[in-house]
Amino acid sequence: MLDPVAALREAIEVVRAQIPKGELTVASVQRLLETAERVCRNQESAAPVPRPPRYPSAQSSKRLEERRKWARIAKEAERELRGTSVPAG
Repeated sequence: MLDPVAALREAIEVVRAQIPKGELTVASVQRLLETAERVCRNQESAAPVPRPPRYPSAQSSKRLEERRKWARIAKEAERELRGTSVPAG
């Protein structure tokens, strides 16, 4: 038997070849759908199980808070500079 992806590609090509000629059959579309479902099931079963989210460490939380603090300070400084700049003229 062909591997699932090769079987899916073959079913796709059969349908593609039939469309322009007006020969598209229910059986060929059904085969395409069944093959696609089989490939999807195989992919889902082979997919790694997602791990639960990690909670940030205390150190990374502190670093994040520091970044936010310095970003806030930089924005405030920028606003102050814009407010005190004298228009050229």
